[in-house]
Amino acid sequence: MIEVGLTSIADHPELSAAGKKQSTLADYAGHFPIVEIDTTFYGLKSAATVAEWQQQVPARFRFIVKVPSVLTRHHQAAGSEPVDIRATFATFAESLAPIIATKQLAAVFFQFPPYFGVDGKNVQYLTAIRQFYPDLPVAIEFRHSSWYASQYRKSTLDLMKRLNFIHVVVDEPQTAAASVPMVPVATNADLTIMRLHGRNTLGWTNQERKERTNYTYSQDELVELATVAQSLTSKNVVVIFNNNGGGAAATNAQAFIDLLGLNFEGLAPTQLDLF
Repeated sequence: MIEVGLTSIADHPELSAAGKKQSTLADYAGHFPIVEIDTTFYGLKSAATVAEWQQQVPARFRFIVKVPSVLTRHHQAAGSEPVDIRATFATFAESLAPIIATKQLAAVFFQFPPYFGVDGKNVQYLTAIRQFYPDLPVAIEFRHSSWYASQYRKSTLDLMKRLNFIHVVVDEPQTAAASVPMVPVATNADLTIMRLHGRNTLGWTNQERKERTNYTYSQDELVELATVAQSLTSKNVVVIFNNNGGGAAATNAQAFIDLLGLNFEGLAPTQLDLF
């Protein structure tokens, strides 16, 4: 089964039933069966907040939730207080209890920084993640190309399979020093995630996210990506459009849904057809 969703909730005004500048989660859930929540990268949320998300969506709706930045070893701001990593792992999982209980958690999402490359300490850290989260669905996106270099690619994928991690297959601009290739390989029998960042080569190294992801996929490119999604061997494939720097993600996602003739049951009721 292939499901389609977007990153963020508020960045898609075309989804707003009230015609507002920001869409709500309830608006979003009328069009897509799954969402990637990124606000958790910037700070922990409470279980009460997660329960509020849950109350806005149908029972079949699912969440991919990005882990806090400290858990992906992003540099901390100078002068910031030291963080108890073990406690953060535990607190983050506790915050997700409402959607874990109802099986609405599709994955906890670890997007590692571009400087998280292949070395012994980082391999040990990946193993430790599975020890911290023995039962949770864990998705991994690498942003350092060394993991997919010819001498390491097989070992990387074997490690992912051994740890039963969900492979995040990316589509992004291919630049000399700031890209990873698309590697359409499933490492988890239940789920593979595709994240589509767009192909804005000139803007990819820009620090501004809106410029990095400012791209509209053509119909031919959507056909190409659909072929990749259909080739993945997991029981379920989730395709997340992250090319929203110029506001194209929702429209591209709907075109992708139409291309594959997908029909998602159990969506929230909508006031009008925006597409």
